[in-house]
Amino acid sequence: MDIPENIRNNLKEGECVIWCDNLVLCMTEDVPKISNPPIDIEVDREGRDVILRNIIKDDPNNPLYLEYAIDKNFVDYISKSNIIRIIFVNDKFSQEKTILIHLDKEDLSVIRREVGLGSF
Repeated sequence: MDIPENIRNNLKEGECVIWCDNLVLCMTEDVPKISNPPIDIEVDREGRDVILRNIIKDDPNNPLYLEYAIDKNFVDYISKSNIIRIIFVNDKFSQEKTILIHLDKEDLSVIRREVGLGSF
């Protein structure tokens, strides 16, 4: 993967960022234990930022929480594909795992409303 230098310099362990307007890059050693886990979606506002939280229920006793700021470009892209692609990397930026989050219309409506795109 050709990850830009600004992301390489700023992404820290346990953090996730949007990359290329359509992917989420997460640096963590805590990757999902199963390939297709159940996932809950939450959307919050923190100041001017809209934060998307993915709760990955790969282990019922210890779900994995991923949080990242989203913008209109990202939401516009995922609205067309109905998918969020998350790439997990280690501290050397080697890809450890990729998961796809399939979004339903209700999830997309909430996400679109929070970033100011309105519903479909």
